[in-house]
Amino acid sequence: MADKPPTEEPAIEVTQEVSPEDLHVADLISHTIDTSALASAVTKQKAADAADTLEDLDDVEAAEVIELMEDQAAAEALSEMEVPLAVTIIENLFDDGRKQCAATLLTTMAPDDAVSIIRGLDEKYTEPTFVCMPVSSARKLRQLCDYEEESAAGIMTTDFVSLDEGLSIMQVVDVLRERELPEHVQDLPVTNRNDELVGIVSLRALLIGLSSATVAETMEHKVSVVHSDTDREQVAREFERYGYEMLPVVDSYNRLLGIITVDDVIDIIEEEQTEDVQKTVGAGAGEAVYSDLAEKLKGRMPWLISSAIMMLPATYIVLRFDWLIKEVALLAVFMPLVAALAGNAGHQALAVTLRGIVLDEVRKDRILPLMRREILVGLVAGVTIGGAVALLLWTFGDQQPAKLGVIIGSAMVVSMGVGTFTGAAIPLIMRKLGADPAQASAIFLIMVTDAIAFSTLLGFAYLASTWIQINGS
Repeated sequence: MADKPPTEEPAIEVTQEVSPEDLHVADLISHTIDTSALASAVTKQKAADAADTLEDLDDVEAAEVIELMEDQAAAEALSEMEVPLAVTIIENLFDDGRKQCAATLLTTMAPDDAVSIIRGLDEKYTEPTFVCMPVSSARKLRQLCDYEEESAAGIMTTDFVSLDEGLSIMQVVDVLRERELPEHVQDLPVTNRNDELVGIVSLRALLIGLSSATVAETMEHKVSVVHSDTDREQVAREFERYGYEMLPVVDSYNRLLGIITVDDVIDIIEEEQTEDVQKTVGAGAGEAVYSDLAEKLKGRMPWLISSAIMMLPATYIVLRFDWLIKEVALLAVFMPLVAALAGNAGHQALAVTLRGIVLDEVRKDRILPLMRREILVGLVAGVTIGGAVALLLWTFGDQQPAKLGVIIGSAMVVSMGVGTFTGAAIPLIMRKLGADPAQASAIFLIMVTDAIAFSTLLGFAYLASTWIQINGS
């Protein structure tokens, strides 16, 4: 009996926290860096891990390593990096006279990733970048850059496969063998000779269809699409609501411009959530961890100055009752607590309301029930916590602290009720006025909750000064 030919061992890769490639790179970095050896090692890492490695290097070293890496691996790593750092690397390559390398990296990566980096470049680098690219690539990227960044066309990719309706399934097989399908795509758009979208065909339908059948005979004629000017948040909601994996993007003449895939939408959701969080506290919407000093200050300073101005009412209230605070030091102890609880209660209501607005859950007929529910939550929380504080002071304090406990508890009830109401109301009011509901809403909220907390605590204490035996001034 003839010996059986040896069988190859299956290439099974077990997911692990630290791969051998990562360990090798870490070892190289821990010693004197050999740029060539490091570039070779980073090339073997997964794109996301390679991006982390490059982000750990300084800008000059990262640019040197990128240049020595294989083009495809370097482009994939660059697309996984934080955009401000990727922008810095491209600009460093230009400054060092390696502009052709920079242009090659941008044309190698996915068009939507390349556009994100190009938009971040300083103006003096943008045109030279396009000049160094092949004409077809430059034309494609210029067109994508011209679209509104927040629109569907601004996030779509033009790196996709579409089929002509007249092709037979046998011809489609030849087309797919020559082209690389985008990830997460199970359906392909179908166009006519005028590049108009006429249908969509699934890979499954192509697989089981007769080889002589045409795409037109196999495709679905009912197609869900988004128009090029649709806001990207609306696009994300469509994907979330209907479970799409891919949506074609068309212009006003129904011509196919590109596609949006589910991984693009995940990026949108992440960016929008980050923007909303940053906007609520007055940070720049587009600011990233690695943004430069000028961009950070540009986004933050206007709101920091506004915050200082808006805190003047709370400051005035404290100043107005300074004699009362001197007379009863316990008030100074509990002022931050009352303000913090009111602020926290307001932020909770703010976060829930903002989420409801983003998910389109807050409709006109639901606003009043929402406000009633939030006020009730604040009042119940205030009664619970304020009652516990009052009971604590009544149990362990003498006569004056016991009476102050009632004042402090009452102030908590009012301030937390107002805090939850304000937290829910601010984004609704801003939306009504046509403003971004998230923009600096936390700053407005703190202004209101601090002023209410201080005024209720000190005001109640002043009104009850005779009862708690305070000598007026």
